[in-house]
Amino acid sequence: MKGNTAIALIIGSVSLRFLHRKEENNATKKIWYIIINFLAFIVISIGSLTLSQDIFSIYLGIDKLIFKEVKPENIPGLPGRMAPNTALCFILFGLAIFLLNKRGYFAAQLLSVIGFILSFLGLLGYLYGLTEFYGIGANTAMALHTSIAFILLFIGNLFAYPNQGLMTAITNEFAGGIMARRLALAVIGIPPFLGWLVLEGKRLALYDNEVGIALLGVLNILVLGTFIWWNARTLGVIDYQACHDSLTGLPNRKMFSDLLSASLANACRRQGKVAVMFLDLDRFNKINDILGHDVGDRLLKATAQRLTSCFQEYNIIARWGGDEFTILLPYINNIEYAAKLAQKILDTLKPPFIIDNHYLHITCSIGIAIYPHNGEDSNSLIKNADIALYNVKKNGRNNYSFYNPSINAQNSELLILENRLHYAWERGEILLYYQPRVNIATGKITGVEALVRWQSPELGFVSPGKFIPIAEETGLIVPLGEWILYTACTEIKDWLDLGLPEIRVAVNLSARQFQQPNLVSMITQILTDTGLNPEILELEITETIAMQDVTFTKEKLNQLSQMGIHISMDDFGTGYSSLELFETISAAFFKNRSLLCQGYHIRSL
Repeated sequence: MKGNTAIALIIGSVSLRFLHRKEENNATKKIWYIIINFLAFIVISIGSLTLSQDIFSIYLGIDKLIFKEVKPENIPGLPGRMAPNTALCFILFGLAIFLLNKRGYFAAQLLSVIGFILSFLGLLGYLYGLTEFYGIGANTAMALHTSIAFILLFIGNLFAYPNQGLMTAITNEFAGGIMARRLALAVIGIPPFLGWLVLEGKRLALYDNEVGIALLGVLNILVLGTFIWWNARTLGVIDYQACHDSLTGLPNRKMFSDLLSASLANACRRQGKVAVMFLDLDRFNKINDILGHDVGDRLLKATAQRLTSCFQEYNIIARWGGDEFTILLPYINNIEYAAKLAQKILDTLKPPFIIDNHYLHITCSIGIAIYPHNGEDSNSLIKNADIALYNVKKNGRNNYSFYNPSINAQNSELLILENRLHYAWERGEILLYYQPRVNIATGKITGVEALVRWQSPELGFVSPGKFIPIAEETGLIVPLGEWILYTACTEIKDWLDLGLPEIRVAVNLSARQFQQPNLVSMITQILTDTGLNPEILELEITETIAMQDVTFTKEKLNQLSQMGIHISMDDFGTGYSSLELFETISAAFFKNRSLLCQGYHIRSL
């Protein structure tokens, strides 16, 4: 290998390494960009100056710039000067690095393929013992280790950005990509191997040149054709499965994302609008839980068929996952079209689905995001459509909503609240206030109700209407409720120890807390630890909680009542419960917004 060849190869490999370094360091990306361009320029210059000497028969001194080499007499060529095809490979490599640095992936990878072929032919020349493969004449031979080095460098170029440019034809998960990966080694390895066999036959005088060329062509067609046929037998099914949902037959998430990206690129060129809808079936899990997954799957298939009937050919509906669907409207002139289509979808789902003699009514919630107003890339549009969908669900479901930045601000606030709530009571930010109960006839305080409040140093006073629903949703209500109960019992016991009159303290139990299997044992432990008389404690539940599972509710309330704990029901009379639920409980207290009534035996009311 010539000295300047070795230097250029080192510079080329360093520039390729720096190309990866640039992607790893965003802060110094501009500096790396300049360095890579400079190194690519050096590689291109070495190759261009050397090649120009051979083409124009001039001497520029590049051959002895660093090393003065002495050429053995038995080796053709000039001392210190690389072969023209080596110089050409350097030019191709340098240009490819320069283009990759500017994100010209397609052109860079095309030049790398050409350079790979030149280098590979040089390698075959040594394998075949034919100068025609690795040089066009006596002075153009590429050294064996030089050709191997170029092959590795060009492969590095090709895989520097495997998901861009030409390489996507190999790295994608569709049939073409799968077949390309399967056939890559065969396409590269089989023709050279067959060529070697044909050359050996020629050298053994088994046939002349014309027969050898024909034989090589026939063998390549037969062998590669067999490989392609074998792969194509299964790739049609694989391609369909890679792009479609197996249950509904609709495009899947991967295909939808690819189609959305293509639609956005098209909309950018024509300066048009694109709409993305995120659709979720309301309370679908209940159907799955009650009627089973088989009925649920058949309902999803029937729903997919109805939804498909709503769209024109160029609109796309895909199953995103579970009971979620995404819809792409690649050509819209105004948002009213998206609104009309969303309403059409809601109307289409109104008639019941009849599955196994079950009349199933299903509704859906739809969130809509518009390109370019609500996002300029696929991820932003899908995320914002999902945010709009969440807003619909929060406001009652069975409707549609367009994305609005204010929704995102509200969700950000909720996320901040959730993060801070995790540690609020450990930091002493959660406080208990006690609202007195006054006997209006005597004016005496007969009891207090423990009310939780959050005073955050950063957020100020946070309304219970904001943080209690978050605690319920995230499960934080369970440890928070236990802390509230323990704190209330402790403080009331301290009051009694100070000689204050005995009054009852009421503590609210949340729905999630009431459903905990260790509820009774947890309350028992708190009463034991604090030393509070159970008859002083009153636990309050809502009518909605009580009616979720009447049998379970009776069992729990009886256990608590037998301990001496008083039970009260909030918002009584607003639902469908009756006094029969409490007929076995020795003491109970009922209240709603307009009426308070108390009974010591339910049967006497």
